[in-house]
Amino acid sequence: MLGRISLLKGFILSCHVSVFISADDANEVIKRYRRASSLLLEEVLQGSLERECLEERCTQEEAREVFENDEMLKMFWDNYYGGQRCSSNPCQNDGVCEDSIRGYTCTCTEGYEGEDCAFAKNECRHQGKEGCHHFCYPGTDSYRCSCADGYELGKDKKQCIALDKCACGRLQDTDNLISETLRKRDKHFPWQVLLLNSEGKGFCGGVLLKSNFVLTTAECALLHSHFEIRVGAW
Repeated sequence: MLGRISLLKGFILSCHVSVFISADDANEVIKRYRRASSLLLEEVLQGSLERECLEERCTQEEAREVFENDEMLKMFWDNYYGGQRCSSNPCQNDGVCEDSIRGYTCTCTEGYEGEDCAFAKNECRHQGKEGCHHFCYPGTDSYRCSCADGYELGKDKKQCIALDKCACGRLQDTDNLISETLRKRDKHFPWQVLLLNSEGKGFCGGVLLKSNFVLTTAECALLHSHFEIRVGAW
């Protein structure tokens, strides 16, 4: 009987050792760490970009802890904070500027729009992402878009969608091309033309307006009395 009790005690002790760990080790597993900024060791540890500048707005001295040299710090700081972007009054036409981390936002007055409130709503803007895809006509309250032959306006009334695969200016699908030569050739734009002299050498460029009409400069047209045209060239 005594032997059985000793064996049972040994089994319990064995289970205790294999199943349970020390209180310190268990605490390491379940402990939830606080932000490093709340620890006394923060000044000893190397700075973390996420801790210092992304979770909250940081100072330049805090950002310096992250980067190894002044050049990298300047590149980051100019993009991140920029010395308060609104101080340069980037919002035009009486737009209201609000600083944010790594940028700013503009609230435009009535009748204006764009990132910096630079455009009147009835004004055509070829450099704007939200402008007309092909042609633009300014109006009283807004601008109007139209498309070249072979295209139609999309649902946004700005983008032009080709009606058929041969519409002028539409590049062909390259998924099925296997020749590197064909891939390079496919990059050519079908509305571009190259003027060739009698020796077959290109000397000027132009634009195909119609099947029998090419736009080029007067100087190019007078360089040679006879020349040929290659369509779709660079």
